[in-house]
Amino acid sequence: MKYPSLLLWLTLAALIGACGRPATKGPLKTYAILPFDVTIEKNLQVKKTTPEMLREQEEREAYQYQNGVFQYMMERKKDFSVDFQDIDDTNTLLKRHNVTYDKGRSMTKAELCKLLEVDGLLTGRFQRKENLDRNISRGLDLIASKTNTFGLAPKQGEATLSLTLYNSVEKRVVWTYQNDDWNSSYRSPEEMARGLMGRAAKKFPYKR
Repeated sequence: MKYPSLLLWLTLAALIGACGRPATKGPLKTYAILPFDVTIEKNLQVKKTTPEMLREQEEREAYQYQNGVFQYMMERKKDFSVDFQDIDDTNTLLKRHNVTYDKGRSMTKAELCKLLEVDGLLTGRFQRKENLDRNISRGLDLIASKTNTFGLAPKQGEATLSLTLYNSVEKRVVWTYQNDDWNSSYRSPEEMARGLMGRAAKKFPYKR
């Protein structure tokens, strides 16, 4: 008669032990990296730039920042516990659903997650005010670095670059990162995005 009782206790102990162990790790959550929300302010009279040209530049850079972030994540994917949707797939799905760059900026994060069939979004915003042409700015940076006259160089621009991570299951933003140190010596938006991620990744929530 004691054997059934012993078997019962052993079964209960096994169940309790199983409940105490971490759950089996499921499939990786997939996040989409969207084209950045870019705003550029220039003195159009000095720059000989029309508003239309400025809007085209903003949209062009939006996809360049997106590409820079994606390339950074792919090169270090083993460092993160989440996966990222191929940006070619992201942009193709947006285009297939007639979501233009401007329309995408007016949609909610929840709507975009559903459309892209992902678990969350990594979005970026870049607001820049240029006082000098970028090529001139890089030239001044080079001169200043060689002559150690950084404090004497004219102010070339102001910018705010930020990242936001949205989780569709929790239906909220779970992480933000902002960087106000804009370096005009970056050769391209891709390079700037990679530099941003190099700093932001240290505080990224889904690290292995």
